[in-house]
Amino acid sequence: IDTVDIKGKKNVLVAFTGSVASIKASELVDSLLPHFNVQVVTTSRGAHFIDTVDIKEKGVKVWTDEDEWACWNKRGDPVQHIELRRWADVLLVAPLSANTLAKMALGLCDNLVT
Repeated sequence: IDTVDIKGKKNVLVAFTGSVASIKASELVDSLLPHFNVQVVTTSRGAHFIDTVDIKEKGVKVWTDEDEWACWNKRGDPVQHIELRRWADVLLVAPLSANTLAKMALGLCDNLVT
């Protein structure tokens, strides 16, 4: 994971899902950055609502489903969802759409967030 982490800060992985409340993504990231190392992961529907350019300009890495498949080509290559799990101290899903909640409750894992 190619980010610059500030030592002593916890790592927060923020997940945005396909809820219209995701339009507040930039504000949420702004509130976390003074206190935490932050990375963002979004579903394809969540990406519809967030300004990824604005978030990236803050120095925050934004991950999508496409990144999961682009990182892995052969055995031994890093697996993105495992690397994110290793990096993160906590996963903050905000907002959590009903669709993503149902997937998590049922153990369905068809995107980088779930």
